[in-house]
Amino acid sequence: MGQILSNPVIDKEKSEGSDGFTAFGLCTMQGWRMSMEDSHLTEPDILDSKQEDQLALYAVFDGHGGGGVSTRCSTRMTSLIRHLVHHASDYYMTVDKKAVNYGKLLIKAFLEIDEDISKDQELVREQSGSTATVVLISKKLNKVICANAGDSRTVLSSDGLAKALSFDHKPNLTNEIGRIVAAGGYIEMGRVNGNLALSRAVGDFTYKGDTTLPPQEQIVTAFPDIMEHTLDYKSDEFVILACDGIWDCLSSQDCVNLIHFGINKGNMALTDISARIIDVCCAPTIEGTGIGCDNMSITIVALLKDNESLDQWFQRIRMKNIRDVISFEEKRRRIFSQYLPKDRTQLFAITTPTNEVQETRELTHEINPRYQTIADETQQFGNPMKTELEVENDNSIANKEIPIPKPKRGSLDLFEIEKKIEDGIKEKQKIGQDNENRNNDNDNEKRGKTHEKHSIFNPTTLGNMLTSFTTAAIGEAAPFLSEEEEESEKETQQSKK
Repeated sequence: MGQILSNPVIDKEKSEGSDGFTAFGLCTMQGWRMSMEDSHLTEPDILDSKQEDQLALYAVFDGHGGGGVSTRCSTRMTSLIRHLVHHASDYYMTVDKKAVNYGKLLIKAFLEIDEDISKDQELVREQSGSTATVVLISKKLNKVICANAGDSRTVLSSDGLAKALSFDHKPNLTNEIGRIVAAGGYIEMGRVNGNLALSRAVGDFTYKGDTTLPPQEQIVTAFPDIMEHTLDYKSDEFVILACDGIWDCLSSQDCVNLIHFGINKGNMALTDISARIIDVCCAPTIEGTGIGCDNMSITIVALLKDNESLDQWFQRIRMKNIRDVISFEEKRRRIFSQYLPKDRTQLFAITTPTNEVQETRELTHEINPRYQTIADETQQFGNPMKTELEVENDNSIANKEIPIPKPKRGSLDLFEIEKKIEDGIKEKQKIGQDNENRNNDNDNEKRGKTHEKHSIFNPTTLGNMLTSFTTAAIGEAAPFLSEEEEESEKETQQSKK
């Protein structure tokens, strides 16, 4: 797991932007690690002239053993790719010579960066390395081209389904084992030479010392796999790039589902969704298996149609009414079930300043993951100025229902109502307890009645009551029950039979 801190560094770096072709929201966090070794690139247009092509570049670099290599990758990659595009030889052109073969060009970029770093003695002495997952999105070719070396990952969401644009390079894969052993290495405990947990990376020159072998045949290679995908804007929605700190906790489909949940909330920008996913994945304690204790970086890239604004993109994705999504709160419970406090206000406490914990609790009653709403066309989405706290407590952007044949579950914001009721219950309970303390100790019957009177609304009853308000408002007959309540209900029904 590597060295970790006694408390995570939870300051998040956020970035967002759009150029009318793609839009992005990025969030990174150091977390439990001793230092931040991740780096990234977000370049919506890297070419000087859009007449030849509009080319967006996004990348995540996950460093290990130090941050020198990942930093060099992020500072060098853009200029290198731009140079290669403008000076592309016939070898880097398509068969008809009318466009650049970006797959071959990315392979060249990876190998050149690796060679460049090998000449820097300071970086060589650092003995660090970095994964690299890099995406080029070409408007001219209408394609996404992904180059990947290591276990960072790129995923495409198409109609709510995760499609792999890269595959993790782990030492236990058959093709990786073949190269490693042929180059004189070995696999021990699932690691290259018993040490490195991935089999491809930029840097890591300890494993690239055989001068008789080409770069792609070294024990560890920077040679990337290339995957290309032709875009279909009717289906394709967004691209996710993230380091293994995210993928250790979430499957590709999990991450797609969480992003759709954030989009369906209607008041979260891409940066807010990225930040919340990091909150979901950050370990609540170091006592567990080690997952959730890594640096974390995630970029969500929206695929915009011609002349489509980011607000319109949000609207288009919401109108798909993607089902089977899951809330941030529920996914976090499933990942770290045995380490999380039962108090729902504390679920995200580890990544939230102490004085703000009560302000950022997840409003899971706002949207039932099994039912989705469709927003009013006039509603605005993705406000780039909103912070996480503003998003969680924004009552002015409530979801609006539009007439459809079969109305889905609404998302009435009852936070203020719930808060007032809870405060009232606490006050009643306090008064009841004070009265009990003043009663004669022998008056047990009266004390019991007093306590019963002030404990009518327990948390479960309150949640069910508020859910009933929501369902009644939209004509949905069935109440929303938690998984535990559903199981209990099934058992009750079976016992009656």
